[in-house]
Amino acid sequence: MAFGRRIVAAWLALGLLGVAARGEEAPKPLARYAPTEGLIAYFEFDGLKAHRAAWEKTAARKALEETRLGALLEDLARQALDAIAENDPNFRPVRDQAAPLLAHVRDHGLLVAFVGDPAAPSPLLVVRGAGRPEVLEALSKAGLPAGEPVDEPRAGRKLLADGREGFRWVEGEDLVFVARQGFDAVVAALDGKAPSAVDHPTRSALAKVEGGFKPVAVGFVDLAALPEMPSEAAKLGLDGVKRVELRWGFQEEALVSVFRVVAPAPRRGLLALLDQPTFGIDSLPPIPASQEMFGALSVDLAKTYGMIAEMAKADGPESARNFEEFEAAVREGLGLDLRADLLPLLGPKAAIYLTDVEMPEIDEFDIRMIGLMTYAGWVVSVEAKDEKAVAGRLEGLIAKANAAIAARAQGLPMPPRFVREKTEGVAYVMDVGPLNLPPFLADMVSPTIAVGGGQLVISPNRDAARLAVAAGTDPEKAWKPAEKFIPLAEALPPNMVALGVDDVRETIPALVEGLPDIAEFLNAAIAERTGRDEEFIVIDPADVPTADQLAPLLFPASMALSVDDEGFLYRQRESIPSLNSPGSVGVLIGLLLPAVQSAREAARRAQCVNNLKQIGLAFHNSHDVHGAFPGDIVDEDGKPLLSWRVAILPYIEEQELYEKFKLDEPWDSPHNKPLLEEMPGVFLCPSRSDGEATETRYQGLVGPRSMFEPGKKITIREVRDGTSNTLMIVESDEGTPWTKPGGIPFDPGVPETLERIGSNHAGGVNALFVDGSVRFLRISLTPEMLNAIVSRDNGEVVNLDEANGR
Repeated sequence: MAFGRRIVAAWLALGLLGVAARGEEAPKPLARYAPTEGLIAYFEFDGLKAHRAAWEKTAARKALEETRLGALLEDLARQALDAIAENDPNFRPVRDQAAPLLAHVRDHGLLVAFVGDPAAPSPLLVVRGAGRPEVLEALSKAGLPAGEPVDEPRAGRKLLADGREGFRWVEGEDLVFVARQGFDAVVAALDGKAPSAVDHPTRSALAKVEGGFKPVAVGFVDLAALPEMPSEAAKLGLDGVKRVELRWGFQEEALVSVFRVVAPAPRRGLLALLDQPTFGIDSLPPIPASQEMFGALSVDLAKTYGMIAEMAKADGPESARNFEEFEAAVREGLGLDLRADLLPLLGPKAAIYLTDVEMPEIDEFDIRMIGLMTYAGWVVSVEAKDEKAVAGRLEGLIAKANAAIAARAQGLPMPPRFVREKTEGVAYVMDVGPLNLPPFLADMVSPTIAVGGGQLVISPNRDAARLAVAAGTDPEKAWKPAEKFIPLAEALPPNMVALGVDDVRETIPALVEGLPDIAEFLNAAIAERTGRDEEFIVIDPADVPTADQLAPLLFPASMALSVDDEGFLYRQRESIPSLNSPGSVGVLIGLLLPAVQSAREAARRAQCVNNLKQIGLAFHNSHDVHGAFPGDIVDEDGKPLLSWRVAILPYIEEQELYEKFKLDEPWDSPHNKPLLEEMPGVFLCPSRSDGEATETRYQGLVGPRSMFEPGKKITIREVRDGTSNTLMIVESDEGTPWTKPGGIPFDPGVPETLERIGSNHAGGVNALFVDGSVRFLRISLTPEMLNAIVSRDNGEVVNLDEANGR
């Protein structure tokens, strides 16, 4: 095995950090092998044994050891190695040794360095503990050549020659590889005759414990020591980079990665593009409070555009001409000058995020819908410094866009076009009716461009755009760090120009729990492509940890880029290596994750619909027995004691629970209150299980002419507006003890009722109507239409499509 390939293999081994290490602390630092003089590049990984106490605290260790996740990943790694061996005969001898060798590196660590002449640096590799006989035997079986013994010891070491490339030897229990020309410098540092990297200022600074962050791996590349960069790179300003640094380690329960580019100001070229206005966690762009994943950015658009133009001109006549042609095309196509007319009105703050949108109601899941479900809720928002001026520019741009669409859709009698909505603010929504899209597409695709809440908002979905505008209009609807996000906010660096936040507590557990389904999908795709009817990936569902087991161990992740006079810093904090980790290679799984998430939410929403249908059936069965629909249980004076949910228990197969209640006592009496703990599952929406196990969000609206008008028992004959047009039960934004009487106060003249309706379903809420049907009411429902469907005998003509904003 060539020396360079061994170094690459050692680096790859770091990607399999997994099961917690056990054993004694490492006695000596690996840094003692690397000489300080001529040190160009350095990477040191201590191994998990050296940081056992800190590793034990991490969420990653708990997820891998306290659930079956670690065993599952080991099994998948074994299957991957088997697959490689099956297709590559040269790998077969390595297969059986690969896992234990990688585990050894994980537990004990390694050092990689380059020293000496910058034009031809000498590589150095040290693997701690690899000089033990059992490890040497495993390396030999994996293909490490025996090497040729050097006739006489050098510097007291018995060396093996690796061809013409270098030497290797065992130092204590460590295995050392070094190029021939670097041998003397390494031995001098090791024997104390020359300074070693233990005292190198950069390495010492990187290895320092700060704010509870304990580095486990550190590295740097001293670009200032390398030969001059090519003129093309220098022209782009990259010669301003003096050093790049890396730190990875533990901070309490978190894994932390820090990557720093040392490039002192003033900067030019590409580096100057990162010199942008900064922000903090308390000055984010408007983002809806419900967001669990988002990206925030700060870019001076006009300044950045100007810098790009200058770089294009400096690149030569051809680049300058191409940029001028681009600007001319933009002026002709948009009818304005970007640099003068639009960009100065926008920024610097911007945000991008994916909102939950209403799931389409379809009879059968279609794999082609994955992308649509995933990307329909994307929102891009940019700060609008002058909303009136931006709206004016937008009016002209919309006219140009409609003209361009019409020109390309000549075969349609009436092409799709952006139409201004008759609402507060400025919003243009594309009318896709002429395209005759399938219903599930028409429900989700409503491209929208809006100005409001201090933003220019662009989204493929109207409801998503409305959420964005509302976040800028009402500070109470904007995102702020709370609960599990507070530690994340406290750990962020100052002077940020970019921030990514991702609450993985649902996505990663759902991904892991969905691995059997993903494996089945991949097996089918591979079989179709290869014509081989066999399982390529085998995952037993019994070996997969559940989402409920993983979720409590996780917390939101953050990725932040900050800038100061010394350079740029990227800092990532996460519970376990996720799809956002720099070393992650789960691209395919990342593409499939939206399907898993969408399928899970579809199942939760379907269960919620089923719950409401059971409640509706119970209401009708009770009506058949008692001659009226059930209401709250009251005493002789009409004072409410227990909710209607208790009254329908006999009709949802809960007679035994019903008989436990004292119906002449209030819900919170000493006898009745303990029965809160026995809430039937039919009263719990699976998408809202974040509340108390004793609370429900299925409520009636209590008010005049409603199905829960105080002091009345409503019969079906009194529903004169039609049972299919009258609302019975709806999902509430707040939970209530399930036995407590009452509901959502309803007053036809007070629009605040609408604010009490809500759910975790994307885009709206499930609602039970008197006829027993369950329908989805969108967030665009107006107070007027709510009044119409709540009143049972007011004579309104109700159009449910209109009620849903269609």
